[in-house]
Amino acid sequence: MKRPSIILPLLAAAALAAGAGEPAPSAPVWKDGLAALGSVRVDPATRTVLATGWVNQVSGAIELLACGKGGKTHESVFVLDLHPLDLQTGLLLLGLEPGTPPAGLGQPGASGPALEIWVDWEFKGKRRSLPAEQFILNVERNRGLKKVPWLFTGSVIEEGEFKALAEESLVVTYWDPWAIVNIGDPAGSNDEVLVVNKKTVPPLNTPITMRFRPRETRR
Repeated sequence: MKRPSIILPLLAAAALAAGAGEPAPSAPVWKDGLAALGSVRVDPATRTVLATGWVNQVSGAIELLACGKGGKTHESVFVLDLHPLDLQTGLLLLGLEPGTPPAGLGQPGASGPALEIWVDWEFKGKRRSLPAEQFILNVERNRGLKKVPWLFTGSVIEEGEFKALAEESLVVTYWDPWAIVNIGDPAGSNDEVLVVNKKTVPPLNTPITMRFRPRETRR
């Protein structure tokens, strides 16, 4: 396996995507201090990557926090409207180095820079914001997740294909070696214990903004 790095030419990545029949990723365009990568925005000043999407699931078991439009929408809380490589490149632009993916589906071994992920939305004209883990309930423990790190494991290029394109698994709650971000919680080994927290999730199809940033060491 060969991992994309900061020096991976975007033109080469675009060629890989085109070869796989996927839309090509975007070269960064800088304006007013922000880098735009397709629909992804990168703010170096606050070390934040922003992506937009919507609420996809309001109840039931999940394997993902967020997938792409062509991903596993039957088990993902949110859908993000982006090219997967744009998300990974955005995190790289923050100066983060991807870690190590898990050994396989549901298998241990995930490591990487810890992220905090926030979800913003509007409800009745008021802006709301919650850490991503608060939308998830552990039925085995009968409680929500608290202060969970999200690990930038990074997806990989294998046999000429950027694997996050294959299933558009972006941020997963069930450990996945092809995902860009894996949950840093032991529950990631079990695809039956994490469900949508119906008490916190916004209504179905609510537009959201997802914010990724390095986790503060004091948390």
